[in-house]
Amino acid sequence: MAESDRRLVQTAVIGSAASGLGIVLPQEADELRRLRRRHPAYTYWCGTQLGGCGSKLSDRLYVDKVCHFAHAPHTSCHRKANGANSADHLFIKQDLALWARRSGVDARAVLRDQGSGPGDAVDFRVRDSRQRVRFQFRRLTHPEWCSASEELERDAESLDWVFGPGSAHPETMEEMYERVGHVLRFRFETQGVARRIRIRAEGARSSTDWVPLDACAMTPEGLRVPGVERRRRASRRPVVETAPGPSVVAPERRSTAGADRRSGRRTSPLVRKVQRLVDELNVLAAPADADVRMKAERMDREAAGWIERYGRLTGSDFWSGKATKVAAQGDGLARRLEKLARSLG
Repeated sequence: MAESDRRLVQTAVIGSAASGLGIVLPQEADELRRLRRRHPAYTYWCGTQLGGCGSKLSDRLYVDKVCHFAHAPHTSCHRKANGANSADHLFIKQDLALWARRSGVDARAVLRDQGSGPGDAVDFRVRDSRQRVRFQFRRLTHPEWCSASEELERDAESLDWVFGPGSAHPETMEEMYERVGHVLRFRFETQGVARRIRIRAEGARSSTDWVPLDACAMTPEGLRVPGVERRRRASRRPVVETAPGPSVVAPERRSTAGADRRSGRRTSPLVRKVQRLVDELNVLAAPADADVRMKAERMDREAAGWIERYGRLTGSDFWSGKATKVAAQGDGLARRLEKLARSLG
């Protein structure tokens, strides 16, 4: 007789094992029924970005106990975290991407594995200006934090640390109070099948209110949280004074399809067109449902791969006809991007 899966798995990813689109399964039977009706084509996976085994999961509906995801019988999985907060690093990555697009900031969020799994930390980096924000999930000793901070500062014009529950050592907090006057914290709130980040600044004697990411801004000094008067050490470049408010100072935009740094070649009009269409599609897909966001995410990855292939072309490739084939792939990709964007417009 097949043995049932007794692990209480509350989070998964949608679409494939490698997906970064997280979901928290509703615990109540009626809510899960509504989710099934709205999204009958959803497939759920113990995602690799969750530190999972990559196996497909089923959604188990119960009336007399908590609904949850389950592995197939006899599946071997050594995933360390299964609770509602186990996909928070994916939700913060999604929130940061949407926040950057709304703000007009050319930035990228990257997961960091510090030895415990892919959700140990998330780095948010603004391109060109080299501003960084580290969202720290895993608890660090003070020496570990000092080492990581020194390494990040080598390649950053500004660096802000935002600590999750229990991730900051008391000695680290004392040093942060002395250096900038406060410690930035984050937590999550469950909203339907997703989790949304909230941020506040904690001083030695008082704290600001918890606010959503949209209330914060990237300025030339770094991450600004409402209600904070920050003390900063001297920057390696002059600090630009800005008026208070949620407006974002966007750095000079760097196109992913810019000049090929390895060859010095100028960007082709087709590469610029593909990148522009990807950016437009990401903005249009952000408020859409998960199916559309998944399509946009796949096309974003496809476009990045195609741009990389184009950048590797050499002079001999043009004589061999390889460049013509790669350009045709780009033309086809541009048409599909335009078609999906029109359907959302």
